[in-house]
Amino acid sequence: MKRASVLSVFLFGFCSQAYASDIAEDFYDKSYLQVEACFEIDPVQREQCVISGIQRCEKALEKVLFRNGLGSPGGGAVSPREYCNFIGLERADEHLNAVYNRILKQGPLIAHDETALPNLRSAQRLWLQFSSELCSEDNIVGWHAGGSGWGAVTAECTTRLSIQQAGHLERYFTISD
Repeated sequence: MKRASVLSVFLFGFCSQAYASDIAEDFYDKSYLQVEACFEIDPVQREQCVISGIQRCEKALEKVLFRNGLGSPGGGAVSPREYCNFIGLERADEHLNAVYNRILKQGPLIAHDETALPNLRSAQRLWLQFSSELCSEDNIVGWHAGGSGWGAVTAECTTRLSIQQAGHLERYFTISD
C-alpha cells in the first residue's frame, strides 16, 4: 500500500508538472521580443540593443507566467531565458542573411571580378563553421561546469556573432553611392 501511494504521488507530481509546462508553452509568443528597431541603428550599438531586448523578453515572459501561477515551466519546457534567446538568434540570423544576400545581389564594384563572389561565399561558409563550433554546446558547456540552461548561453553566443558578422559585412562590403 505504501508503494502504491508513493507511486501515485510521483505520477501526480510528474503529470501536474508536465501539464504546467504545456500550459506555460501557451504563453510563449514571439511578440515578447521587441528588437526590430535595433537592426536600424548603428552596427556598433546593435548587439547590445538586441541582447537588452532578449533580457526584456525574458522578464516579460517570466511576469506573465508568474501572474498565471506558473512560475517556471519546469519539465521538458523551454525556460523563458532559452525561449527569448532562441527567438533572438532566429531574428539575428534573419538579419545576417538579409545583409549577406543584399551584398551578393549588389556585387563587387569591379563587375568583371570573377573571384569576388566565390571568395565571399567561401569566407561566409568558413565563418558559419567557426560560429557553430565556437558556440557549440560541446565547446561552451565543456568549458564551464555544465548544467541546465546552456541552450540560452549557446544561443546568445551565436546571436552575438551573427550580429557582429552582419556589421562586418555591411562595413566592408557595402558599396555606397
